[in-house]
Amino acid sequence: MDKLINKYRPANYEDCFHQTLIGKERMGPRDLFNLIFVQYPKPAQYLLKFRNMLVKPLGLKTGGGFADMIIEENETELVLGKQDKHLDFYIILECEPPCRQQQNISLTTLIEYNNLLGKIYFFIIRIFHTIIIKSLMGRAVKIWSKKVTFKH
Repeated sequence: MDKLINKYRPANYEDCFHQTLIGKERMGPRDLFNLIFVQYPKPAQYLLKFRNMLVKPLGLKTGGGFADMIIEENETELVLGKQDKHLDFYIILECEPPCRQQQNISLTTLIEYNNLLGKIYFFIIRIFHTIIIKSLMGRAVKIWSKKVTFKH
């Protein structure tokens, strides 16, 4: 089966953050989506609102929920994203099938710049993007680890 992520490559920017679940029930991409984008922590919500306030005058799209951004999904991947005149971004959540009570999960961000303003915008928020995504991935694993164990 071809991976969904390959439809969105190549990109001007790509990063990927991985975590490994050990001894847990299989996590699906929708589970990961819910842990990251539905059970969104308050500090991240405030940062997102602040970002929206700053970029709205520049014509960057704001608003809408993360669920509205889901483009496609299958058993192992979920793709969400948004396109505007400045940049297109895609987030791919992947939950590989477990092997020996271990499961690799990842969040990949792909950015395609459509003009100079998109490039400048992402240059400015890139550090925040990295910090927030690492934190959200770690938080998702911590929450999952507390409530789910493999069924024997």
